[in-house]
Amino acid sequence: MECNLNEWINKRGYKKKWLASQIGVSGNVLSRWCNGRSEPSLRNALMLAELLECNVEDLFKLK
Repeated sequence: MECNLNEWINKRGYKKKWLASQIGVSGNVLSRWCNGRSEPSLRNALMLAELLECNVEDLFKLK
């Protein structure tokens, strides 16, 4: 899966630590998502999209 999380986090000007705390995960977990080493659950992906004011499809795309 292609991950555009870093792009959207930078676009919105959020700090990763803040974003992780809003979702209820550690910074390490968010980092793994951003680096493509793991994928968020559907619930977490929806929360990310809501916080970043975009669609889940903007954050994650199938290759």
